[in-house]
Amino acid sequence: MLSRRHFLHFAGLGGLSLAGLPLLPGCSTAVPAPSAPGPDPLPDDPSKPWWLRKNFAPVGESEARDLAIVGALPPTLSGLYLRNGPNPKGVESRHWFVGDGMVHGVLLDKGKAPWYRARFVQTPVLGGAKRGEGPPGLAEHQASTGILGYQGRVFCGQEVGLPYEIKKNDLSTVGPYDFSGKLKTAMTAHPKIDPVTGELMFFAYGLSDPIITYHRCDAKGALVQTETIPVPKALMMHDFQVTETRVIFMDLPMLFDLDRAIAGDPLPYVWRPESGARLGVMPRAGTAADVKWIEVDPCFVFHTWNAWDDPADPNVVHLEGVRFPSLWDKGSTDFNTTGSPHRFSIDLARAKVSLTKLDDRFVEFPRINPARQGRRYRYGYGVTTTLEPSEPGATPALNQIVKYDWVAGKTVVHALPADQEAGEAMFVQDPQGTAEDDGWLLAYVFSRATSRSHLLVLDATDVAGGPVAKVELPGRVPHGFHGDFLPTGA
Repeated sequence: MLSRRHFLHFAGLGGLSLAGLPLLPGCSTAVPAPSAPGPDPLPDDPSKPWWLRKNFAPVGESEARDLAIVGALPPTLSGLYLRNGPNPKGVESRHWFVGDGMVHGVLLDKGKAPWYRARFVQTPVLGGAKRGEGPPGLAEHQASTGILGYQGRVFCGQEVGLPYEIKKNDLSTVGPYDFSGKLKTAMTAHPKIDPVTGELMFFAYGLSDPIITYHRCDAKGALVQTETIPVPKALMMHDFQVTETRVIFMDLPMLFDLDRAIAGDPLPYVWRPESGARLGVMPRAGTAADVKWIEVDPCFVFHTWNAWDDPADPNVVHLEGVRFPSLWDKGSTDFNTTGSPHRFSIDLARAKVSLTKLDDRFVEFPRINPARQGRRYRYGYGVTTTLEPSEPGATPALNQIVKYDWVAGKTVVHALPADQEAGEAMFVQDPQGTAEDDGWLLAYVFSRATSRSHLLVLDATDVAGGPVAKVELPGRVPHGFHGDFLPTGA
């Protein structure tokens, strides 16, 4: 058995198969409002690992009001843009994935930007607290990966525990959320909302147990289905997909390694291509017995764009995402391997998967118009780079935002100025628009020249054109992971 100390060597990865701790009350109501910092010299201590240097380095909580705008914000772009990411507080994380969660939010309101806030998710392990105290539970993780607006609530998620709810008005923490006591496993960082039915679907995977657990909520937010699906070995599955009728799981050869966990590896997963790889397809309301597994060549997929049922053949399902031919060959802190866009066409009748490469370039953080989730779609968005990694193991800085037109076979790129680096670019629908790409792309962009960040707004119908607007922020937004947009009134 692993000790508490060994679990916390890979902070936040404890307890998928363990009982959760009692839920916390509101955690941060007594936290005083932080002030806005000024730009500071970019941290670059060569003695630290790459995920603690330059614009990966953490920042403190901050806020600012009445933000300056370059250009003009569209008046119909009103709502709250949020993005989550790892931001270690007071301690140095041993892996990029396991820093304390910090949410960066900008409120947009009828052409103005009333406020920006950066707030920690107030979890029991914030700042390295509770090390060595008792067994881990579902509430003990950093909540540092994804963010989701759902049923008027805002959830922060990580790979391994219950989602943490935060308040929209000030980003303070409410506490873990367990769907009225029904959720007994984690909610991973990539749940899917059906835009037509309103159903929410998500999953968990066992840390050391060879299982996937699928969950489905109805349109009112009630958890109505939990299905445990056995797999041959304990795996890491960061994302999944859904169509109008089906769920797609990815059993890929990134496997939990007990010896590495005991030795204190910060993320004890290893690439084992000899174990094979497969995709599993199940009806959305199906059971483990209904899953059809089909082998594919070994690969790994962190993130997907979408999946849909083939309109011409009810036995065919298509899945599109960023495929890595291998990952972490030199250990879990080595991010120099790159993935590229691929389509997996799954023929259930013939038990065969056809693979189509859609682009040669490295792309990550794929996004779509969420109104097309689970349906055939035309446009996909992502971020890419023309740069080499700054040092061995480091993920390269992303300096281009890309739009794919899968129907026309065209690609349009927005190239950032030479000193700037982008995070995930998410699509926000124009409420007055009618076409699939009527809307905007929002991304936090960091400038090395000023050591500050801004919120970039692009016209999604004219990605190659200049910015529609830039919302100036008081300091840096470190590189992080995933965001969501909550329209006013949502």
